[in-house]
Amino acid sequence: MAGADAAAAALLDSWHGLAAAAPGGWSRTEGAGAVVAASTGVPVPTLNGVWVASAEVEPGLIADLLEQVAATGLPHCLQVRPGLVGRLTVLAESLGMAADERIPMMVLDGSPGVTPDVVSAPVIRELAPSEAPLHARVAAAGFEAPAEPFLQLMTPAALAAPGVRCYVGEVDGHAVTTGMGVTLGDRVGIFNVATPPEHRRRGYGAAVTVRAIADGYAAGATWSWLQSSEAGHGVYERLGFQTVDEWTCWVSADSSAE
Repeated sequence: MAGADAAAAALLDSWHGLAAAAPGGWSRTEGAGAVVAASTGVPVPTLNGVWVASAEVEPGLIADLLEQVAATGLPHCLQVRPGLVGRLTVLAESLGMAADERIPMMVLDGSPGVTPDVVSAPVIRELAPSEAPLHARVAAAGFEAPAEPFLQLMTPAALAAPGVRCYVGEVDGHAVTTGMGVTLGDRVGIFNVATPPEHRRRGYGAAVTVRAIADGYAAGATWSWLQSSEAGHGVYERLGFQTVDEWTCWVSADSSAE
């Protein structure tokens, strides 16, 4: 089974690519690939920051990278694997960052388990890059958040990037869920799975996840991964995902206004 190390590498690779593809975004990989600093240009803390996958990375390097991200003036985060928390708590607190949450890293080898609610799911279709605003608006509704940050990040260029496939699930022509898969090499990452409140508990999020995984496997991937929200964790477990790590996230002091 693909484990925590492989999932961590996939996460860093994805942030490197997604941030660099964002309008005005940038990313830097340091520490022999064990740390990524990235900024998407979007004022959401978890869309800008530093992601650290190995204890081999020196705290001084992490501090330098956080300083570069902070220089953008955007709210930002520091995310690290469990074994690094003790070493980096002092650094995060010295920079005025506050512990925000722990984020499960989940992995699925092979095909997802298909449950009855997935079988009865809506029609899932892949979006053309020009339909990026539709994904952004459904995702915003699903996360119960303002649409503007999603519209800034999920542009037609982002949906046209190599390996990216974006979907909407529809019932009677109305969008009820959305999600995205990013296939890089032998893995497919699942992002932005979101269902507006009035359409939840019907298997729609599971359905779009299954489609993203299937298309990633058809493109050559053999396993999938994601970082789960609290609300989605049970859904992903029913599909066969297993938690292999739990990343700790700190956010900058200016994130409270977001």
